[in-house]
Amino acid sequence: MKNNILIIFIIISILTLSCDSQEQEFTSLFNGNDLTNWTLTKPGSFEVIDGELITRSTGSGTDIYSEKTYSNFILQLEFLLSEVGNSGVFIRRDPAVPGSGFEVQLLAPWTPWRDDLHCTGSLYGHVAVTNRPDETTGKWYKMEIRCDRNNVSVSVNDQITTIADIDTVKTLAGKPLAGYIGFQGNHAEKPDQFARFRNIRIRDLDSEPDYIIGGFKSSDWEVRYVSSQSAVRLGAVMIRSMADMMSGNDPMLKSEARQVLFDIVAKVSDPSVNEKERKKVRREIKKSIKVSSSEITSNYLEWIMGMIQ
Repeated sequence: MKNNILIIFIIISILTLSCDSQEQEFTSLFNGNDLTNWTLTKPGSFEVIDGELITRSTGSGTDIYSEKTYSNFILQLEFLLSEVGNSGVFIRRDPAVPGSGFEVQLLAPWTPWRDDLHCTGSLYGHVAVTNRPDETTGKWYKMEIRCDRNNVSVSVNDQITTIADIDTVKTLAGKPLAGYIGFQGNHAEKPDQFARFRNIRIRDLDSEPDYIIGGFKSSDWEVRYVSSQSAVRLGAVMIRSMADMMSGNDPMLKSEARQVLFDIVAKVSDPSVNEKERKKVRREIKKSIKVSSSEITSNYLEWIMGMIQ
């Protein structure tokens, strides 16, 4: 019964993000021309040909990673595998830390003993697919990976294959909620094999104020930490929300909002920061002071604004 409730909850979360995703902008992670914004672990392991990102039979340890880390996001891509293609999508991974993050498997059905825990769409070795996708090789498939804090889902050709709450998966315990996105170098045990990728794009949920605010309500300290860091990164646009939170009744939220406000101002107080950014922060602080219902919050906002006068 508990498992059914969990699945229903996660599906509702997915549908909520789906309804909203039409209005949110996806950003291209691969420009189709070169490896800008990507880092290779071994030169030549990936190449760009005719707008596609291609990895051939180059052995293990030949992966590619985004230059930026991500925590909560919707990743969309298309992939094509050769006859015995063997690759994967790395999520929240740090290539310098063995065992960090996890992999969404991409595997041609060349070994019949590959079970639902190790097939395309699975969280490799951690969470099996509940709906095994078509694995016919030599054709393009769409894949979508959603990381919504502790909830992860994978779909292939718009059909959900895997749903997981990582808090309930023992082997995922302790995994960080942020890391790099990567693609695994093709490591099929046969020459002239490959994996091809195109139309790689992402919606970074941690760039959306409403989503960030929701994270502060979590009982998970790491979720709140990610939300705090994201709020500081967005800067001025988060000031009003943080001021309102600081004026509330929850001691934990008040403390965290106070710290975020300080960090936002401290960040733009750096002399190297563009004056335009400081003006935005000052303007939002002044607006928040005018509408604040708390004298303590107003006084605090006045004080931190003195750091950038």
